[in-house]
Amino acid sequence: MSLEQLSFLSQIISAVAVVGSLIFVGVQLRQATRAVRASSSQAHSTTYHAVISSLINDGDFARIWRVSLGNPEAINPDERVRFIAYGSALFRYYESSRVQWLRGLLDEEHWQNIEQQVISLKSQPGIRWWWTIRGNWHSPSFRTWFEGLPTVDPVALYGPEGTPGGDPS
Repeated sequence: MSLEQLSFLSQIISAVAVVGSLIFVGVQLRQATRAVRASSSQAHSTTYHAVISSLINDGDFARIWRVSLGNPEAINPDERVRFIAYGSALFRYYESSRVQWLRGLLDEEHWQNIEQQVISLKSQPGIRWWWTIRGNWHSPSFRTWFEGLPTVDPVALYGPEGTPGGDPS
């Protein structure tokens, strides 16, 4: 074999090695992306649990949230502060989730669940009232997205006042 043939053969071997390395890197990137998405979804679930834990652990606040969703005028000024603060925390979570989804770091299925929850809340009179005073705290793109969501007929999410949860049917 001549020196020229050996050189050509070594170039072919090098090219095959480079292609093999690129395939390996591509597989590794795909696995890393899946791991980041799984981690991001888990972190968002944990954050959501932290946000709603005040509803779970504080019966008085659960009442404030339930009543305020239907009629924010039915609560006193101190309760209104709690409602506004909680709405701000919840919508900060939603905005963060949307940013992560737009960057490809949150699974589509997880995002669809979040978006459906926002659509359900958007129709609530208390959220519509809250949005008029705190919507400006969010980014322009989030405001445009939220305001463009469909509005459904408001349904009492936790049952009407005076019932333990309403009729689920």
